[in-house]
Amino acid sequence: MQITLEGSSPGAHTAGILLLTRARQLGLPLTVAILGDPEEVAHVYGPAVVYAPVLASCGVGREAGSGATVVVPGPPGDPVLVTVTPHGMDGWFEVDRAGRGAHPAAKAYAALSVDPRPEARELSRELRELLTGLGMSTDPAVLDVLFSADVPPLTRLSVGLRAGRALSGRKGQPITRFMSGTPSWEEDPLPTALPPDVFQGMVEDGGLQWILDGLSTAVRDRAEHFVAKAKDLLAAGGTEVMPLLYALAELTSHLIQLPPQSILPPLGAAEDSVAVGLHAAMSAEGRGDAAEELAQVYRFLGGRYVSTADHPVKVCDAPAPEDRVERWRWFCSQSRQGRKDADAIWPGLVDPAH
Repeated sequence: MQITLEGSSPGAHTAGILLLTRARQLGLPLTVAILGDPEEVAHVYGPAVVYAPVLASCGVGREAGSGATVVVPGPPGDPVLVTVTPHGMDGWFEVDRAGRGAHPAAKAYAALSVDPRPEARELSRELRELLTGLGMSTDPAVLDVLFSADVPPLTRLSVGLRAGRALSGRKGQPITRFMSGTPSWEEDPLPTALPPDVFQGMVEDGGLQWILDGLSTAVRDRAEHFVAKAKDLLAAGGTEVMPLLYALAELTSHLIQLPPQSILPPLGAAEDSVAVGLHAAMSAEGRGDAAEELAQVYRFLGGRYVSTADHPVKVCDAPAPEDRVERWRWFCSQSRQGRKDADAIWPGLVDPAH
């Protein structure tokens, strides 16, 4: 049996790998060729981490990844591209590996740590102590996950805790210990974003008091001290603290609305997989190319390339975007479509009368 797939996209390579693998499992003599030039394969560079069962089953990112977690290395100075959305179809964001932060709140935290003003460094120190008490790493990368993951706020909190503890290797106190258990039903949690002047007005006018009232005695005094110090910085023109204060207030406003004795949302497979895999992605260095890995597995299984064919089978072959994030989304989408194409082609190979 022989089949030629038209196009040299990730979808064609994925379809070729899956067809060859299934044929080997059944002992069928199948030859797969791709009508295209292997030199035209678009590069998809790391570092990146994503939960992508199709890519993992095709051998991509398995050296540092595990299960369905795909970890592709990259230069140490480049941020890690991360998504907790299954199959990498959306929700990509950056996690900085250089200690500077990628999210505005993480950048503010990193800047406060080296600020010449003692009161600014004190804010950073208090936040580090909180992260340490929760068993999390104090690296700004943790805040990148905590504030950037494309999931609801409380799930984001669960993801951040899981990633922070995976990076530190420690266990900490349950975060629900910090809730008073008496939520204020008259207030709505803060939205994902507010105009800076509106939020600054809330801080100056005591608009965060209902959030502080929802905290337990274990942390309330320290939280009030933190807000007071932040207000002093704002009053002195230190508006760089604003993104960090707002991000913390927004998450806390959702946390304190939980009923007594409740727990944070449990993580799905993709969220948990990526949160744990971030540790490997943070330390994975080298010039990783996910598309080249896919092509290598295809060639290892006996896949060939041809320049002409009489009746090639059309598979997904969308052009690769230039933007790095869009290219990863394209790569994951094309590979997943390639699996569907393989599923559609397979019955005609094993049962031509189908």
